[in-house]
Amino acid sequence: MISIPGSHHRMWRGFGSPMLKLPVAAPKVRPQSLPNVNLSRSSVLWTLGLLFALSVLAAAGMIHQFYPDISEGDVTTAHLARNIGFGGGVFGFSLVLLTRFHPHWAPFTAPVYALAGGVFMSGIALALEDRFPGVAVQSVLVTLSIFLAMWTAYAMGLVRVTRGLFVFVYAATASIALVYLAGLLLALTGIGLPFLHGAGTGGALWFGFIVVIASLHLQGWLDKSLRGGIG
Repeated sequence: MISIPGSHHRMWRGFGSPMLKLPVAAPKVRPQSLPNVNLSRSSVLWTLGLLFALSVLAAAGMIHQFYPDISEGDVTTAHLARNIGFGGGVFGFSLVLLTRFHPHWAPFTAPVYALAGGVFMSGIALALEDRFPGVAVQSVLVTLSIFLAMWTAYAMGLVRVTRGLFVFVYAATASIALVYLAGLLLALTGIGLPFLHGAGTGGALWFGFIVVIASLHLQGWLDKSLRGGIG
């Protein structure tokens, strides 16, 4: 039997024999994390304002392009707006993943993400406008208006985010979820809660309460952003 020089050495190396002096693999060098950059309050607020303006610009462009035909009942245009909106959503989500693995690309991906978010929001709203005329697009305008109002209030210091406010907001959010869960269970037994889906005074007050809590959530997110924990 012919023995090939070095073959046994390679064989025992493959088995990880402790009898052999094997070279130790060099430890993997982990890339250093990005240094923490403390931005000023005005810098964060202006950045959020710029991203918001880009989203509004994209949404306004979509509405200007597609709304006239959709308001006249053009189903094909509504489907086109829906497809473009979904495309913007997928593209925006891809940018989120890309920025997650490459945080130093955020100054470039964030503006594009804001544009994609405006396209996604307005595209879905325009598609729903075909089924619910005069409701979907108005909801987008109300959403953008609420964000602008809350951003302005926080920038001017009109709202102070405290621990007590956080506790109240999260307790109210849990209460809203429990009410909807109770409404679902009661609906299975044939009992309905009119204010959950009604258009009367009770429904208006209920949805107004939800809007207020959502706005306070936004205030908490703005405060978290300024403290360096955007999420």
